[in-house]
Amino acid sequence: MHKKLEDPRFDCTNAMLCWTPGTANVKLVPWPDTIRASDAYRSTTLACNSYVHGKNFEQRKAIAFIEAVHLIVRDKVDAAAVHNTMLDLEEYRDGCAEDMLREF
Repeated sequence: MHKKLEDPRFDCTNAMLCWTPGTANVKLVPWPDTIRASDAYRSTTLACNSYVHGKNFEQRKAIAFIEAVHLIVRDKVDAAAVHNTMLDLEEYRDGCAEDMLREF
């Protein structure tokens, strides 16, 4: 049984996607990261990159999916961990098929 998903808490302009390559260690951290939660990870993207803020929703949705592929393919982050984490991101969830809107 899968837990019911809450509405997404984040979008690409108010969250940093943080991860450590080669692990399942991935998390969305509120941006700006005033408590430095991202320090626990080797890499970050999304709201911490200024170019993201000037993009419209559909462009940010593409960025979210591209970044997910980077984590999974290039950085060997566990695919289920990436998906489960990104379900809390509005742009990612908007691009997922209905049967993917659950944790794996």
